[in-house]
Amino acid sequence: MKQALEEALGAKVERAVLLAGGASKEAWAVDTEDGRELLVRRAGGGVIHAGTLSLRDEFEVLHAAREAGVLAPESIAYLGEVAGREAFVMERVRGETIGRRIVQRPELEDARRALPMQMAEQLALIHAIPRERLPALADDDPIERFYCELDSVGEPHPAIELGLRWVAERLPRDREHVVTHGDFRLGNLAVDENGLVGILDWEFAHMGDPAEDVAWPLVRAWRFGVDGERLAGIAQVEPYLARYCELAGCDISLEELQVWEVFGNVKWAIGALRQSRRHLSGKQRSVELAILGRLAAEMEYELLDLIERHGPRRRGSDRSPPVPDTVSPTVSDTFSTVSTADRPVAGELAAAVREFLQAELLPTLDDPRLRFRTLVAMNALGIVERESPPPQDHDWELARRIRAGDVPEDALTLVKQQVRDKLLVASPSYLDRY
Repeated sequence: MKQALEEALGAKVERAVLLAGGASKEAWAVDTEDGRELLVRRAGGGVIHAGTLSLRDEFEVLHAAREAGVLAPESIAYLGEVAGREAFVMERVRGETIGRRIVQRPELEDARRALPMQMAEQLALIHAIPRERLPALADDDPIERFYCELDSVGEPHPAIELGLRWVAERLPRDREHVVTHGDFRLGNLAVDENGLVGILDWEFAHMGDPAEDVAWPLVRAWRFGVDGERLAGIAQVEPYLARYCELAGCDISLEELQVWEVFGNVKWAIGALRQSRRHLSGKQRSVELAILGRLAAEMEYELLDLIERHGPRRRGSDRSPPVPDTVSPTVSDTFSTVSTADRPVAGELAAAVREFLQAELLPTLDDPRLRFRTLVAMNALGIVERESPPPQDHDWELARRIRAGDVPEDALTLVKQQVRDKLLVASPSYLDRY
């Protein structure tokens, strides 16, 4: 990789380190012989969402954002393919990007106080980028897009069906679309002791309702354990919202943000499921991607809890969600109340852990005793893998009924209990947060 980077950059590379994190892109910290500190962003083994930008288009978005005064890293050069994958190089921004550290570390207390207003100000700048400056950005119906993404999972998820229908009946349709970041949250913001210093990861940029960006850091997953501070685990939302509306000259209510917050959980649940499919399909075998297929239940429980608190489904909406062929609207009068396990099932998870031990841990072990015990552990996982039953056919009936608009009166209660049952296996401690 170091040699490939030297050829792409046309400079001697002293150090090239693959950084941790990054769900679908690699980030390489590169130091060159002439003293430059760079970051090379390179395609990974797949994408999370179908509308993900190519790295060429993301490079152009980064450039346009910096032109508009946004705290975006300087885009230096699009590199084409580096070792067989698309890449570009940008400046390496100093600052903390790990969300859990940002919300917890004492030395970032001043930053947490400054961040809400800084985030509002940066979003107003992003949303003011002229749309004609970025003609490649998609401008489609977000509800239809995420129905299609859900159908690509190939597994029924009544909780997500309820969420999509609830959102479709409430989402405003009359606001002008603007350039949006698409993933504006802690984890994609570089922060130092004074606050925000850089906005990263623009791969989901698109034309959309500005409220989508404003609400995204409210999603519980992006509070990193500090659930009581609704904005990103650092503050309450009202001052941030007021500052954004003042700067952007628009009116977004707290009630509307509630709808976008439910939608945010829908989107991240689908994103987690789609990432697990990269593992299951063999495109990118990864224990980290595999486990996301089971952790999607966390977002399902959260969106159901929000719907329960914000009010029942609105009857008589003139908005009819699309019904793709994969979820037929033809339904019967009954449906199973049995909760089915999501994939990966136990045997598939055991295989993912065994592969991780074999490919990533075993080659690093020099201690003969540890190598032997790791081989024994791999054999034990192989037994679990072979002994576990294969994935079972799912009961699609409830998902079909919800998609078709024939929603049972007790659907919310039933589905929430099903999701709770899934969490008792996949992530029991998550339920302690409610």
